[in-house]
Amino acid sequence: MDLTAVPSEEAPPVAGRRITRRRRAVLAAAVGAALVSVGAVAGSSFVQSPAQAAADTRPPKASVITAAVASQVLRSTVVLRGTFSDGKKVSITPTSVAATDDNPGGAGAVLTRVMVRTGDEVTAGVPLVEYSGRPVFALEGVLPTYRDLTPGESGADVAQLQNALKKLGHDVGTDEPGRFGPGTKRALKALYTAMGYPTPVTGATTAAAVKSARQEVDRARAALREGQQPATAATGGASAPAAPPAGGADPSTGARPGGGGSDLTGLRQGLARAEDALEQAERVDGPMLPASECLFLPSFPARVSALPLEVGDSVKGPVLSVAQGEMLLTGSLDPAQASLVKPGMPVQVLSESQGRQADGTIASVGTLVAPGDTKQAKDGQPTGQPAPAANGGAAYVPLAISPQSPWDRLWAGQDVRITITSATTTGPVLVVPVAAVFAGADTRTNVTTVSQDGTQRPVNVTVGPSADGLVQVTPLADGELAAGDRVVIGQ
Repeated sequence: MDLTAVPSEEAPPVAGRRITRRRRAVLAAAVGAALVSVGAVAGSSFVQSPAQAAADTRPPKASVITAAVASQVLRSTVVLRGTFSDGKKVSITPTSVAATDDNPGGAGAVLTRVMVRTGDEVTAGVPLVEYSGRPVFALEGVLPTYRDLTPGESGADVAQLQNALKKLGHDVGTDEPGRFGPGTKRALKALYTAMGYPTPVTGATTAAAVKSARQEVDRARAALREGQQPATAATGGASAPAAPPAGGADPSTGARPGGGGSDLTGLRQGLARAEDALEQAERVDGPMLPASECLFLPSFPARVSALPLEVGDSVKGPVLSVAQGEMLLTGSLDPAQASLVKPGMPVQVLSESQGRQADGTIASVGTLVAPGDTKQAKDGQPTGQPAPAANGGAAYVPLAISPQSPWDRLWAGQDVRITITSATTTGPVLVVPVAAVFAGADTRTNVTTVSQDGTQRPVNVTVGPSADGLVQVTPLADGELAAGDRVVIGQ
């Protein structure tokens, strides 16, 4: 029996296991050494010597701030605020509806039509808006509308109406200037016909007076005819007295016809008086100009500046406002800057809200307006009424600005920025920033130039006018300074 032992194939040799353990140990040692090295490097970055720490915290070396010397015309600018006004404004507020031959009129007024838009040009004798079927229009004249103009009246406003009608081609005939007669009535009727509206009339009262007077004339004429009838055959051909009219007496004279020649004379006189009364009644009856329908403007063209109502609104205030004359731009200048500004200086106007720009010039420089100033009457005496607050209640000098070309109507009512530019030197001069000029220990005025290699050199100069942070400098005989040189303004 063979008792020799046979080794098992599943069990690894003892030598192999020992080699594996050694390799693991070497690898672990290498990893540990690497970690220690990395930690040492990282830690060294946080460790500084006292010298290095002082160097790192030392302020940087001072640098020089420079600016270039320029050659230019030195200009100063003044900036202020201004407001556009839309010329002198005139408004009209209808208070009644005029009567016509077909309509008795009345007090109720409603806006029924608008023929224009804000900014449109106003033409004399052309309807602008309509209320309760009646037109509102403008005529030329310096006197404002303050009353209805009716037949038989006289005055400067009647003469103004006659002149306005003539300018529109409507002749007033032989009417005396300033007297509202038949010719003025015909011309006024022609104006309304041209506008396409019924002519306003004085109304039922004067019409009734004319009717009554006309009836009296008819009765007087009838009485005179009866008094002049030939005699009947029974009288042998002699004139016989006419039968008296109803009541037995002439309505005008009270004389009873049939009394011979004296009775005929009385009838004729009665007829003459009736005809005079009719003429008087007719003189004050007929076409008229209501104050509610017309506004007078000193000149044309004019512009519609406001239309406060819409169609269908009740008329309880102005139905429109009209601006006459050109728009005006007035600036509010700080009194401390008044000496810098003169008429004729160029102006740039900017509307920040619209992004619009325009050029102009200063037309005039006014006198100081202080808070609490009173308005002046025509005779120069104060009226006692304080002037309206302007410029935030601060004192200011008003400037009138003229445009290079007529202001666009879109400028109306705008608050704008005004920049005034003035040349303070007659030609190009050397200029530097004000910060570049300093006084040395010798009290002489200097600037310091810096060369390309950083060398600094003081230059003695004299200074001239300054504007917008720049000042004119002129080098003295012992100094040199030219456009393009760099000068120190700080460090």
